[in-house]
Amino acid sequence: MRSHIEYSELLDIYGDLLTKKQRDVMELSVNEDLSLAEIAEDLKISRQACQDSIKKAEQKLDEYEEILKISEKNAKMETVLQELENLKDADGLKAYIDRLWAIITEE
Repeated sequence: MRSHIEYSELLDIYGDLLTKKQRDVMELSVNEDLSLAEIAEDLKISRQACQDSIKKAEQKLDEYEEILKISEKNAKMETVLQELENLKDADGLKAYIDRLWAIITEE
């Protein structure tokens, strides 16, 4: 099972592929760290409906990542960039590193 941080990242990447209800519930759960009771109250749904939506959303996010692997690729690129930063003494390398970081972190 993934952590809230991992699901938050997956939600940022694939959130638009979820239903509005699933996205809203996940945002409150992983980004706002609200309890099932708090989410259910905010969205005027039962705790069971809230729990079901979270479970379905997590399954969908896991499926999307399994197929597309965007988060995994981002993590690999960040590792390479960290390694490149250790070599930034070479002329012009720092500019390329900065450009790659800008691409990865742009929203």
